[in-house]
Amino acid sequence: QGLPGPSGMEEGSVGSVTWTGSDGWGTGWNGAGAWHCNDYRNWAASEWGSSWYGVGQGASAPIPAVESYDQLHTSQVHFRKTYQVLSEILDAHPKAFSRISSFLDLGCAPGGFACRLLEEQPSAKGVGVTLRAEAGGFPMLFSHDNLEVQVRDLMSIQSLEELPTDPDGVDICLADAQDLGRRIRAPDASRKGKGGRSGKAAVPNGTAVGAVCTVLGIWAMTLQELFLGLGCLRHSGTLIFRFGWRGRGANEEPWYREATHRLFSLILAHFAEVAFFKSEFSHQADSSFYAVAAGFRRDEFQAAGLLERLKEAILLVVDCTRTSELPRCLDALEPYATPEMQKRVTELLDAVGRLRAIGMASRHRVEDAGRENPEAALWISPVPFSLTLQRLRERLERHGKISRIKRRAHPVGVGADALVQFVQPAHASAALEAIMQGVLGPNIVAKRFSDVQQGAT
Repeated sequence: QGLPGPSGMEEGSVGSVTWTGSDGWGTGWNGAGAWHCNDYRNWAASEWGSSWYGVGQGASAPIPAVESYDQLHTSQVHFRKTYQVLSEILDAHPKAFSRISSFLDLGCAPGGFACRLLEEQPSAKGVGVTLRAEAGGFPMLFSHDNLEVQVRDLMSIQSLEELPTDPDGVDICLADAQDLGRRIRAPDASRKGKGGRSGKAAVPNGTAVGAVCTVLGIWAMTLQELFLGLGCLRHSGTLIFRFGWRGRGANEEPWYREATHRLFSLILAHFAEVAFFKSEFSHQADSSFYAVAAGFRRDEFQAAGLLERLKEAILLVVDCTRTSELPRCLDALEPYATPEMQKRVTELLDAVGRLRAIGMASRHRVEDAGRENPEAALWISPVPFSLTLQRLRERLERHGKISRIKRRAHPVGVGADALVQFVQPAHASAALEAIMQGVLGPNIVAKRFSDVQQGAT
């Protein structure tokens, strides 16, 4: 909380623009944040919006094609998180960002990484790749004359020549793509229950990774990022990509552990320095972390023919039917997983697991303190009978983590009141603003339960 907003604004409000924190629930115990506005198109053209979207820094004052408040809100949350995460990485590993003249940003929308990097290196030239919003991708909220964005499915790129990067390579590759196409279900999609196969039907027209085993989709995406990123990276360049490790120790699934060791053994073998970074801002309690690899040994990588091996591994992972078979798909990387390399990988992963355990303990303490806090509860009235408890939860839980909902019918007349208890006061703040924006419909009033109690006394 209290992080500066656009142009250095502190927590608070200016006009119709307000700031609240976010950790993926829409606001956050760990201090992340998002911007909300009553009219984002007017705001984007304003002085504040122009600063946020990069006007005055070579940008072209874009107004994002956002279809709904929810889509805008989600994109703003992700923008703010990625912007702040890269700020943290810059502070922790400044040498990895020295003398940058070019970069590649894979999964670039909504633009937080590129925005922060161009603040640090304003003369750098960049290429970004992002999935179109209609296929499940985020809208791009940032534009700059030095950033060329290709709107296309990352998995559809079959050769390095399809990317308009410098033939001599880029100085840094940022890779934070997700399997966002899974958010768009095919019309005839049906769930199949538990098992090795996907619980969602593959999405047509090339959207989503399309892996036979849904769980392995993100693995195919990560390998595709490595194929493109390492293929475009200059000698001594830097690669930053996101990965997931739950820190279960001996309880980690064997297939996941073995595949992870093979992948990171490859990285350790071809970079002078490798560090794992876990954000204090956005990922304290979840499994995500970032690998920061500097000093790329390009000649060794090319001599081993690893681009073709990665390309073959991607196809094998996409067609793989069971998670237990993933290590077999990465057999080409197995020679790098020597006992010494596996020991180094284990040490790095153990450090990530310890940081996550600390983050989870901190979150539980904060959430437990907020479960009965009236500052973390909203009193909503009137609630029409058509707005069931399930619908209330579905519409509000994207803005905060809900511990319980109580509903009481009016003794006279039609309708009801509802008490929604969030786990943190900041979560209630984000939900309250969303209700004021009309997320539950017109003529519905919400107040903090603490204000209702004070009024009653």
